[in-house]
Amino acid sequence: MNWHSIRALMALAGALLLCGCGEGHWEDAEKITGYKGKARVNPFLAAERLLNELGHDAHAAKSLGKLPPHDAVIFISGEGGLPEGRAKQLLRWTYSGGHLIYFLDGTRPYNDFETQFGAFISAMLLEEQKDPVLEQLGVGVQKRFPAEEIKELLEKGAGKQEDEDEADDEEKKSKEDDAKLESEEDVTWNGRTYHLSLGGFQHMILKRKLQPGEFAAGSKDESLALHLRHGMGTVTLLAHARPFRNHWIGEHDHARWLSALVGENGSKEVLFVAATTGSFFGLLWQHGWMAVVTLLLCLGFWLWQQMPRFGPLAEVELDSTRHFASHIGALGEFFWRMRRVTLLVNAARDAVWERVRERLRSLDDGSRQMNDQLAGEIARRSGLPVKRVTDAFDVTPPNSAHQFVNLMRDLQAIRRAL
Repeated sequence: MNWHSIRALMALAGALLLCGCGEGHWEDAEKITGYKGKARVNPFLAAERLLNELGHDAHAAKSLGKLPPHDAVIFISGEGGLPEGRAKQLLRWTYSGGHLIYFLDGTRPYNDFETQFGAFISAMLLEEQKDPVLEQLGVGVQKRFPAEEIKELLEKGAGKQEDEDEADDEEKKSKEDDAKLESEEDVTWNGRTYHLSLGGFQHMILKRKLQPGEFAAGSKDESLALHLRHGMGTVTLLAHARPFRNHWIGEHDHARWLSALVGENGSKEVLFVAATTGSFFGLLWQHGWMAVVTLLLCLGFWLWQQMPRFGPLAEVELDSTRHFASHIGALGEFFWRMRRVTLLVNAARDAVWERVRERLRSLDDGSRQMNDQLAGEIARRSGLPVKRVTDAFDVTPPNSAHQFVNLMRDLQAIRRAL
């Protein structure tokens, strides 16, 4: 059987296989993955552009290193825990006329198109932490659901469905559970009524009566939003940032409410702060850049000074010979490190006595003892005092480097003078 016959049989088998297969079934499914680009990482991008269209200067800030003027508006979150010092600083700024919009949750860049029920449940199971901003404003926090109901909701969404129909039912149940965490409220403020869709896993409790110009979304004992006066400024507290996020800013009266909170008249600076505090290096450069520059210059100079070489590498002469004096110096340094000072001093004295026997044979009695006549003659020739001459031959070898150098200098002067 040749190759062409084999190809024909394979084509026939393929045609029979296709004819035996049943009719194919195709199903198109659409899944929303959320926003892309800047809107994916900035949940308040739409709110910023809306305020800019209204004439305000709205922009995001990664940190709040320096507070803006008192006529500005700050959107900030206590979701990650606000330090007490930063809270006092913000409230002092608000007391002087600023407007602080403070979110308890919902400022992170998660996907708004997916169910957030699991994240809500995880947050509800966490232990309550003290919030310095709420404490100074006299506002308490309470979870919206009791612990028993939270456990039931967790058990309901814990199992994984294997069948597609059961998975769809589970998704519907999860969306229904998400709806339980949302609340639609009508808020009346400055003669206008705003229909809002608020959210969050905890209520705020105001421990005092509402004053003129203040409002609460719901009762003041179970509110998802509070607008309070603080000195000459105002503070707006939201349990969740849902109304101002990209996905929900266009629903209900959220955009009108945002415009009213910021101020419809005039141009204001509006900051959307992603973090409550600046980075350590940012604060260090802002407040101590002169010290940082000085330290870098000193470090660079020290590194340049400690370099083993600077410039082209010198050629190594492997066949070069060292002078005899360098060998003698190396031996002397070795004996000094080994604390053999006596050996060095005696060798120098022996060299001087040899010169004395050659040049002053008549005055040397051969006893290697310095007599007065010999000491006087050596002092006359070398110019040294008689005492220094006798000490050079009789004193005990010193251990001090300074005394050793002086003794060796006197012996060399005597030897050269003879």
